[in-house]
Amino acid sequence: MGILYYILEAAGVLTALLLIAGWERVGWILALGVAVGPFAGYMLSRGTGLPDYSDDMGNWAEPLGILSLVVEAGLFVLAIVMLRRGLPSGR
Repeated sequence: MGILYYILEAAGVLTALLLIAGWERVGWILALGVAVGPFAGYMLSRGTGLPDYSDDMGNWAEPLGILSLVVEAGLFVLAIVMLRRGLPSGR
């Protein structure tokens, strides 16, 4: 489970760097993944559980988890809006 958090952190940093560097379309597409990945992980870890990780099974009302879902939904909506604006593909 810990390695997934590291991958998410690296993807978030890469997303920010792409957006800062002007590769907006690629950056916002990656932002969609940064939003969807943790959302899917939350659903799987609370539902069926993940391999070698069953600590949160059934724990749907954890406040930090709910806050995470709200932030991820916000990022997802923002990325969709930005992509629909017809951004250039990059420099």
